[in-house]
Amino acid sequence: MALASVIDGKIAAASVIEAVKVAAGGLETETGVKTGLAVVIVGDDPASHAYVNSKSKMAKECGFN
Repeated sequence: MALASVIDGKIAAASVIEAVKVAAGGLETETGVKTGLAVVIVGDDPASHAYVNSKSKMAKECGFN
């Protein structure tokens, strides 16, 4: 049986965010295409709006339109 290991979610998330920033920047440099986020919300559920706002903030942090 393998031993369990503790993963620091904040460190893992920061690593993924940095990789996305680099990839998005590389795409723009190579092709001139700026990455973006498009969202379609159906209905007026406040939780859906909160989720989309969270994703929008993260996309902007990663350099998306």
